[in-house]
Amino acid sequence: MEWCNTNQLKVDPPKRPKKITGTRFASILGLDRWNTPFKTWCAITRTYEDPFTENKYTRAGKIIEPKIVEYLRKAYFMEIKTPEDVYGKDYFRKTWGDFFPEDKIFGGMWDALLYEEGSSVGVIEIKSTKRSEDWINGAPDHYGLQGALYANRKGLDIVIMVCAFLEEKDYENPEDFVPSTENTILDMFRISERYPYMNRHIARATDWWNEHVVTGISPAFDEKKDQEILKELRKNTIEADSDIAALISEGEALKNEIDAVTGTISEK
Repeated sequence: MEWCNTNQLKVDPPKRPKKITGTRFASILGLDRWNTPFKTWCAITRTYEDPFTENKYTRAGKIIEPKIVEYLRKAYFMEIKTPEDVYGKDYFRKTWGDFFPEDKIFGGMWDALLYEEGSSVGVIEIKSTKRSEDWINGAPDHYGLQGALYANRKGLDIVIMVCAFLEEKDYENPEDFVPSTENTILDMFRISERYPYMNRHIARATDWWNEHVVTGISPAFDEKKDQEILKELRKNTIEADSDIAALISEGEALKNEIDAVTGTISEK
């Protein structure tokens, strides 16, 4: 790993980089206020990524998602197929978390598919949050683009973003949550209308991939926005340098011992 004077990082180009998933797509385009292109690059190149730890938010999302699917089926009479319906049980193990194996750059997993007369016509993405203010004008772009990417990769134009607004009690007991029009909203749109320049977004992300992933040279980092991940990377660099210094010191000591023994032998 090499620190460049251009606020960039250089690593050996990864042989098996992670793909650009829906959650990474918006950050590469600079449209995700929660993630930066540099942080996304670190994850894709396996340079560094925060370890996943389940918490009350991820647990609630996992439990509430199937409730939302059933709610859509009954309240809106939608024909829906989940990953389990398409790939069977243990679908994650069967697909390794990638529903687009033929695509070398883009990947990920959609939450559900909308069907009409036996054919898929749209992608459904399900979210839960306590920040209802973020959804006043519909799904925020970092979510909308996630659904749009998966629909685009499947050659579909319809995206349905569903969000359940949770209270603290719902995080504590997600099993008791009951979706309704009061706590769950739908934002349905066509990519051709909301993101008419979707192909340009795909092209930009592909160029970014070739420029930063294929070469191993990161996009420029921001000392403020990327401070947490930079702290971890610099700590790892210092620890590695310290290990090398210790090995050199140990090697020099061994060399002195060997020289002393060699000198004694040569005298005899």
